[in-house]
Order: sequence, then structure tokens, then C-alpha cells
Amino acid sequence: MPATVVLAADEKTNNFLVPNGTLYFELICFVIIVFLLAKYAVPQINARIEERQERIRREFEDAKTAKEEAERARTEYQEALAETRREISRLREEANAEKAQILEEARSSAREEASAIAEAERAKLVTERQQILLSLRNEIGELAYTLSEKIVHESLRSDERQRQLVEDFIAGVGSGVRAEAGAAG
Repeated sequence: MPATVVLAADEKTNNFLVPNGTLYFELICFVIIVFLLAKYAVPQINARIEERQERIRREFEDAKTAKEEAERARTEYQEALAETRREISRLREEANAEKAQILEEARSSAREEASAIAEAERAKLVTERQQILLSLRNEIGELAYTLSEKIVHESLRSDERQRQLVEDFIAGVGSGVRAEAGAAG
């Protein structure tokens, strides 16, 4: 019977349905491990998870704030750009108005200068004409005197007689020149 007893003892230890001391030991170890995990590990894990969730929430808030700031900056940029365009348009209009004013002033100044130059030239021509007439009068007077001396063969030494003869001749030549100028003009 020793062989049957060994076999019966083996069957008793191999039966997993019958609890023995190992099961209780394993159960106690399991409860202790769960307790230690619940006491020390789970709070730290939960704290790390909450920290991470808080960091993610802050990052979302920061991203939302950054997005709002970017939108505000974009709006400000567009407003500044529009204002700059309006300012450029205004400056362009002012420049065009100033250009037109400068051109008008330059034209007016050029007209005044041209008028002044023309007036100066007219005055110069009148002066030259008077000088030429005076010079011609003197030359014609001398020619008339020389011619009359030759024609008359007598000396016209008397100053008064000489002056009267020259003035009569010039009056005759002057009316002929005026008639020619009137017909030409």
C-alpha cells in the first residue's frame, strides 16, 4: 500500500479545486500589492495624468489665445494696410495737385517772362527805330545839302537857309516812307 498512499497524497496536492495554504498566501500577497499600488502608485499616476491633462488644457488655451492674438494682429495689419493705402492715395492726390499747381505757376511765369521779353524787344525796336530814323535824317540832310549845292551851284552857307531846306526835304521823304509803310502793313 505504500504505492497507493503516495498516489493518494499526490492527488491531494495536484487538485486545484481544493484550496490549500498557497492560495491564501497568494491571495494575501495580491491584496497587499493592490493596497500598496492603490496607496502609493495610483495617486502618483493620477497626479501625473492630471498634470498632463492640465498642461494639455493650458496648451489648448495658449493655442486659442495665440490664435486670437494672431487674428487680432491680422486684423490690425489689414487695417494698417488699408490706412497706408488711403494715405498713399491721399499723398498721390496731393502730389498731383501740387504738380498741377507748379505747372500752372511755371506756365504763368513763362508767359510773364515771354511777355516781358517781348515788351523789352518792342522797346528795343522802338529805340533802334528812333535811332535809325535820327541817323537817316542826318544822312539825308547831308545828302540833300550836297545835292542841292550841286544843283544850284551856289553855296548854301547860311545856316538858317540850310536848315529850312533839310527840313522841307525830310518832311517830303517822311510822308513818302509813311505811305509805303501803310501800304505794306
